[in-house]
Amino acid sequence: PYEQITHYLSDDFTPDVEQALRKVNRRIDDKQKKRPKRIFTWVSAAAVAAILLIGIVTVWNLNTSDEIPVDILLALHTNASETLEYTLPDGSKVVLNHSSNLQYPEAFRGATREIYLEGEAFLEIAPNTDQPFIIHAKGTRTQVVGTSFSIKALKNEDEVVVTVATGIVNLMTEKKPDYIELKKGEQGICRLNEQKLEKNEQPDPNALAWKTKTLVFKQTPLKEAVRVIENAYQISIGVDSAIAGLQLTSTFEQLSLEDILRIIEITLHIRIQEKEEGI
Repeated sequence: PYEQITHYLSDDFTPDVEQALRKVNRRIDDKQKKRPKRIFTWVSAAAVAAILLIGIVTVWNLNTSDEIPVDILLALHTNASETLEYTLPDGSKVVLNHSSNLQYPEAFRGATREIYLEGEAFLEIAPNTDQPFIIHAKGTRTQVVGTSFSIKALKNEDEVVVTVATGIVNLMTEKKPDYIELKKGEQGICRLNEQKLEKNEQPDPNALAWKTKTLVFKQTPLKEAVRVIENAYQISIGVDSAIAGLQLTSTFEQLSLEDILRIIEITLHIRIQEKEEGI
């Protein structure tokens, strides 16, 4: 649904996040007691069942005259309104964000474990020092042994971003041997046009928000905060230009979209209007 937020009070007010949190805290607690938390959105049982048959890509050995396939890649895909959690053949876990594609072999053979990503994913790699794990994404290679991290390699963007949650990750390009080492809390960026690797000294605190559902805002303009919420909850939100610059300071930890919007409404003294076409 399309969401439109509009201003309804005067501009001379002081945002009070704590007051807003207190007002909705009791209702949130009641809701959490009645139902379990749902972090991921699953489209349908049919979509889940189709995982194994979504797509098959055959990699041919170009050096053999009879063109016998040397490996088979299975494909996972998410649409614009879903995320998907899946366990790879070696026990590694992947959470695929919306509008993303992942290709992986039916079994990891040889000296490395290699997969191919377009879009965004969070991975928890099963440790195996004898078989390093490599993720290919838009001309980059991310190599690990056992760790957890996210890769953002969106189709229409000219950079690949790696954010490390645990362990150590090496980020490099496909064409050059140079790499940068990333540790817990660090973020690496590959500028694709320049084939340049660099560390982001001030990583986005919401880089993993789509997966963790923890959103952090510090004097963030409402228009920017809404972009984070959109990506985290796979929903389109419109903001009236009159309030787009209002600043929000708050941290939301695994709250529902409804609760987040309610807190913002109370905090910033704005109104969320329900209409036939949405909110």
